[in-house]
Amino acid sequence: MDLSNENIIHVKKGDVEYLQFKELLKYSDRVQHAYSLKPLQFSDENDQAPANYEKICEALNIDSNKIIKSAQKHTDVVKDIEEYTDEKFEFVDGFITNKKNIPLVTKYADCTPIILYDKIKNVIGNVHSGWRGTLQRISAKAVKLMIEKYNCNPADIIVCIGPCIKQCHFQVEEDFIENFKQEFGNVEKYYKTGEIIEGKQKYYFDTTSLIIDYLTEIGINRENIFDSNICSVCNVANMSSYRAEKEKAGYAPRFNNTDIQDGGKCFARD
Repeated sequence: MDLSNENIIHVKKGDVEYLQFKELLKYSDRVQHAYSLKPLQFSDENDQAPANYEKICEALNIDSNKIIKSAQKHTDVVKDIEEYTDEKFEFVDGFITNKKNIPLVTKYADCTPIILYDKIKNVIGNVHSGWRGTLQRISAKAVKLMIEKYNCNPADIIVCIGPCIKQCHFQVEEDFIENFKQEFGNVEKYYKTGEIIEGKQKYYFDTTSLIIDYLTEIGINRENIFDSNICSVCNVANMSSYRAEKEKAGYAPRFNNTDIQDGGKCFARD
């Protein structure tokens, strides 16, 4: 199935498939990016994960020995990467850098992948925004760190939102809604009331729209935000989804790799 749409192209190279954003491809001489698809999977428990990293890195012409990874604990912590390290960062869910040839990797199975790229300063970001990270505005914190560390102008930053669980499948309960009310106030426009199951009212929440709104509030231009418009649950045949697969989810990584000599590379894999 071809997942290409107005914002995304679906690339196939042998047994390697991935998605790329058309907007970021305008800067392909400076930044690389990708959101990997099945059959490649990258969970720590998967014996094929190392070989799969080799495959996707080869397809993107990225050095698999230089990738930056995180354990991802659904935090709001974003780290600025100043040089390569083989450390697997604990309790970090986002990276930024302006250094060349450093691929930044994050993994997904329903959570929201967010690529940030300052086309003027050649600074990239790769952010894993689960519902907890979304509640804590991790993507906005990544933008603020780009401003603090590299003097980025939010108006110059491109935001690309990868495949994730969309409102059609993101079923939550009252306590979830209350958590978001406490942080954001009135959130009625972000959810729809669903059915009652076993005496509990269900809701369907739209995290993507909330992320877009609070990014525009800190100065990102709405016309610079590009949504894949792809639901990971609806497309579980092509990508990992914890909601659909539970513990069988294989997780897909995203890479960001900058090359400031001629821009940046971002390989995003979910």
